[in-house]
Amino acid sequence: MRSFLLLCLLLLAASCEPDIEEVPLPTGICITTQHHTWIVPHSRVYVKFNVESFPGYDRPPGYFDASFETGADARGCLNSVPEGRHWLIAFGYDSLYWPHEVYGSMRAVISLDKKPYLDTIMYVSE
Repeated sequence: MRSFLLLCLLLLAASCEPDIEEVPLPTGICITTQHHTWIVPHSRVYVKFNVESFPGYDRPPGYFDASFETGADARGCLNSVPEGRHWLIAFGYDSLYWPHEVYGSMRAVISLDKKPYLDTIMYVSE
């Protein structure tokens, strides 16, 4: 009986997976949305990871892998971005010049070896 109990404990210990803490990737994307020379605050930026072709402006939000909103300073960031070629699509509202909706897109390449972090202006237009 004692050996059976010991065998059960060994099998139980062997079947347990160790706790593996996920370490965030040292990668990221920061965007400032801008229309001409004016910032466009509170824009929504959608990100589609690892795609070669432009996904289009008419996709539903659920199609994208991540999203973030720019703040009052028109700047927003997404951390722990996987390596690859990604597309970013932004939608905002320009209330300063002629009030209207604006949108824009850009491609972002993230590589741990060459460019782990992107910090740039994303131009949007009507």
